[in-house]
Amino acid sequence: YDYFVMGGGSGGVRSSRIAAGYGAKVALAESASGGDTADGGFGGLGGTCVNVGCVPKKLMVYGSHYTHDIHDAKNYGWDIDEPTLNW
Repeated sequence: YDYFVMGGGSGGVRSSRIAAGYGAKVALAESASGGDTADGGFGGLGGTCVNVGCVPKKLMVYGSHYTHDIHDAKNYGWDIDEPTLNW
């Protein structure tokens, strides 16, 4: 291989694609083959941020603001029923 990347997170995947785009023969190593692992971890491409860090946190934070956003929208003339959440 011309280029070896350790870790299939956002940076590793992007780096691999750029190198391959320049014609390099690329290999990428990741610690697991995908999905949740038996010991409670995670595996596969995406890394910590995508699988258990930044992205899941942002989804929960954004979701927590919806009730407030709906109440604020009423002040701008939107006719919206009381928000409810059904998991």
